[in-house]
Amino acid sequence: MRSKWLIAALVLSLAGNLALAGFVAGRISAPPPVPAGLDPMLGMFRVLHALPEARREVLRPEVRASLRGLRDELRRMRSAQHGINAALIAEPFDQEALAAALARFRAALLDSQEHNHEALIRIAGRMTTSERQLLRDAMTRARPPQHRERDGAGDPRER
Repeated sequence: MRSKWLIAALVLSLAGNLALAGFVAGRISAPPPVPAGLDPMLGMFRVLHALPEARREVLRPEVRASLRGLRDELRRMRSAQHGINAALIAEPFDQEALAAALARFRAALLDSQEHNHEALIRIAGRMTTSERQLLRDAMTRARPPQHRERDGAGDPRER
């Protein structure tokens, strides 16, 4: 009887350790969070999911149109990133090739930002005042807690 309890305890301990190891591995391998202030469209997606279905249907065509254009821009950024990687490991090292690859990446990133900002303007233009307030709140909430709260005093921008 004692050996059954010992085996059960061993199995539970092993399962707990495996679950903990899986959790830690998942946290380590997850991509880092995108800082909130970098892309206002992150708040847009959060707000759209919170809206009633009827309002989502009104805004959905604009969102889809912005996502279609974003795919090409992401491909350009990935291609530019591959160019940076190749320039970094090339032998002999060519500073001008790296500078050109970084310039291509910077241009692709700027194009992507411009696309997102134009989409945000179009979508916000179709939102009600209260929906735009939700958007503002979602963009603010996306900031990591250490930026929102300092010493428990709340948002430093509200002081």
